[in-house]
Amino acid sequence: MTTHQSNLNDDMISKILNNPKKVTEIIQTGIKAALIKHKQAGNPICEWRDNKVVWIPPEQITIEKEK
Repeated sequence: MTTHQSNLNDDMISKILNNPKKVTEIIQTGIKAALIKHKQAGNPICEWRDNKVVWIPPEQITIEKEK
């Protein structure tokens, strides 16, 4: 990668990181993809509920629909 390409990538990353709405959107997209993969593979996930870790079986994993 050339210095010019690196600077362009850095500028693009900076623009994204300075946009909280875009950061949230990217994170939510990644979470949704991971939930889909876990559910399809039959793997449970865990989440934090009432100050403890709770395991959720794949058949109970819910995936939010697109808005």
